[in-house]
Amino acid sequence: MIATLRYEFRMQIRRPALWIVYGIVFAIQGVLINWYFTLDRGLGPILDPRQAMADVTAWTATLPMIAYGCLIADRLVRDRTLRVDGILDATPADATARLLGKFAGVCLAGAVPLALMVVGRGLVWTVMEGDPGGLLWSIVIFVVALGPGLLFTGALALVGPLVMPVTVFRVAFAAYWFWGNLIPPDLMPNLAHTVLAADGEYALLGLFGSTTRVPVEGALLNFLRPDPTAGTGLLSIALILLLAGATLPLARLRREP
Repeated sequence: MIATLRYEFRMQIRRPALWIVYGIVFAIQGVLINWYFTLDRGLGPILDPRQAMADVTAWTATLPMIAYGCLIADRLVRDRTLRVDGILDATPADATARLLGKFAGVCLAGAVPLALMVVGRGLVWTVMEGDPGGLLWSIVIFVVALGPGLLFTGALALVGPLVMPVTVFRVAFAAYWFWGNLIPPDLMPNLAHTVLAADGEYALLGLFGSTTRVPVEGALLNFLRPDPTAGTGLLSIALILLLAGATLPLARLRREP
């Protein structure tokens, strides 16, 4: 498992496409949400580093999570494409260990640029305010609030291309992310702003005091939108981790032709 993890991490982190795609998405996001406004909003009026970093993380992770899922979508089917899956199956290495190593390696590598975005904003806070709390909270918030969503979307991105072409999955994944996290639920029934949303909103709200919540009134599925508290934040984290744990084993159930 460790050998597979190290190999997959090195291979993924060295892909020029990883950095190019994240750079493009980051630039687009800066134009769409007026990056300098959110910088001032996150680092100026709010003096509490925990709340400021929670708000910054909510903005920062909006679109890059789509890039994260799309970029790692080809990693599990790559062995079959290169026709090395039979060779790997013939080695003494356990198939489950290889799967876990591949999952951990590609997820870690795919999360590095996003982590640099979030933690980099915490570093800006530390420099501007002279308060190391910004950097420390950005690390904690990234791991606790975004980590579960990264694990779930990583598992989904590995399993999905086993049942559909990679390109089709990438389009479907982007559509899912907008439907499940970004489109206002008063426009259509969806999972946005619920405890099942993979963007970590409930953890940011309930555990770290984010102020970015969009009020939802009269929308369907509002029973999945309880008041944000520490309890509902932890509930959301647990549910998303449960979804990740239920999704990844499907890769073993899908028999290769």
